[in-house]
Amino acid sequence: MSKFIAMNKLNTILIILLFTAGLGKAQPQTSQNSFKVAQATVSFKFTTWNTEWLTCIDNGPSNEELQINNIVTVIKAMNSDIVALQEVGTSSTYTTIDTLVRRLGDEWAGSMVPTTNDNCGQNEGIIYKKSKVQLVSSSLITTGGSSYNWSSGRFPVLYNVNLLVDGNEIPVSFINIHAKAMSDATSYSRRKGASEGLKTLLDGSTFNTTRIVLLGDFNDYLIGTQCSDCTSEDSPYKNFMDDTSNYKCLTSDLYDTSYNSQVIDNIIISNELFDNYKSNTTTREVQTTESITNYNSTTSDHVPVSASFSMTAGTSACENISFSETFASSLGDFTPYSVDGTQVWSWTTYGATVSGYVTSVNNPNEDWLISPAFDLSGKSSATLGFSHALNYCTSETDKVNNQTLWVSSNYSSGAPVSATWTQLTMPTIPSGSSWVYVNSGDIQLPSEMLQSNVHFAFKYISTSSVAGTWEIKDLTFNTECSSTNISTEVIKSQTTVSVTGKKIKISNMVSESVTVYDITGRILFCNPTVQNIEIPVSQPGVYIVRIGNEVNKVMVR
Repeated sequence: MSKFIAMNKLNTILIILLFTAGLGKAQPQTSQNSFKVAQATVSFKFTTWNTEWLTCIDNGPSNEELQINNIVTVIKAMNSDIVALQEVGTSSTYTTIDTLVRRLGDEWAGSMVPTTNDNCGQNEGIIYKKSKVQLVSSSLITTGGSSYNWSSGRFPVLYNVNLLVDGNEIPVSFINIHAKAMSDATSYSRRKGASEGLKTLLDGSTFNTTRIVLLGDFNDYLIGTQCSDCTSEDSPYKNFMDDTSNYKCLTSDLYDTSYNSQVIDNIIISNELFDNYKSNTTTREVQTTESITNYNSTTSDHVPVSASFSMTAGTSACENISFSETFASSLGDFTPYSVDGTQVWSWTTYGATVSGYVTSVNNPNEDWLISPAFDLSGKSSATLGFSHALNYCTSETDKVNNQTLWVSSNYSSGAPVSATWTQLTMPTIPSGSSWVYVNSGDIQLPSEMLQSNVHFAFKYISTSSVAGTWEIKDLTFNTECSSTNISTEVIKSQTTVSVTGKKIKISNMVSESVTVYDITGRILFCNPTVQNIEIPVSQPGVYIVRIGNEVNKVMVR
């Protein structure tokens, strides 16, 4: 080979590597607060699929080449935009995700964060269409339940992506899980513990305003359980099923005819995506799998499960709410509801007013004044304030107990008892013995109330012995949009590459994937987790060293 041809080939390799590295880097983070004005609506299809020991010669289908080709055929036929995969092997000599991407074609990309660097490892991966999906970051979730409960270290994988809609980027977080298998009581208990740990994490401040798609092989039903010797008949995922204001379990009614049971491959979404879900689109992809000869023995013992969504540019825009109600001429959009007694909240020239005192008699009452619904999803804070006066209620105990403020995220209409309410503390309460108005002070709504359907309400109680008169005016309610982007923790790695004799020495501050190519493009070394290593080479010449997404060129003399 001439020097000219060799250098041209080297330059080509460098260009390809650099281009690939650019694609692999985390893209600029995108705020969930603002997008362009709606221009177009785009449909997306999300799928979960356990590919049964893919690339493992010891388990699953025996013909690995046929299995991976069948999987490529099914993915193309499903025409999904994102496919979350479970039971995917990988190793330093054979990276399954890369093979799938190459066979699917240039329009596809993939990612894997392995928990086991072995071709019989049960790892979770993701395949996606580059024209519609942009990968921002991927990482293991190690804080959502113990390693033991997650099948001794088979942690969920978080994929933060941007869905691309008419030039806009809509952030969504996909969480790919493969829960503990088996039908014994201990395995059930581990699944339940993992579910509880993950939900606690997702309900917390890191994820509680994030668009979440939780999908994967749950190894159990959403209603009931496959556990054969459990005393409980509840699903280990009952905590998600019961929390209907925050989560929608799309696959709860899906039935697996092959096993005469509910499905164990499930999809759950957070309330930030409720309006985007296309009703009745959750399905088992039986039409695509039936086209594969002997599918169960040649491809997988699981059928892919998909759901479709509609994303419109701008619909997820977060806009600050600045709401005010003076009660100067009416109760506005507030709704009075009388639980007990004949007196009710009404409007007077002094504002919204309630009193159980009528014609010199104290009358027992329970009366609510309920705000309109507010969509607080995507907000980072919500603050309420108002002016109020209170007379004929001087006891500190009566003031605190009889005039209260509440908030709910699941009230719709009618009696307040139909919903769950959380009491809020009013920093300043009037004296109880005059008509002097005082400002309530700023009242912060709890972060768990930053949801799509929030009401707050004033609750008034009077008795036959105490019936104060409570007046409210000049109410303001303001919110702020989240200023944070998709949460990604980036560690700036410090890497040193040097040559000593016929050894390429690599020192990484944190473990990185390392691949070494010779001048012809042949892979001499490949390992997904390297911190410090010396790689011997047999011949002098130019070598390409790829560390993570960075490409280096070194000369061995």
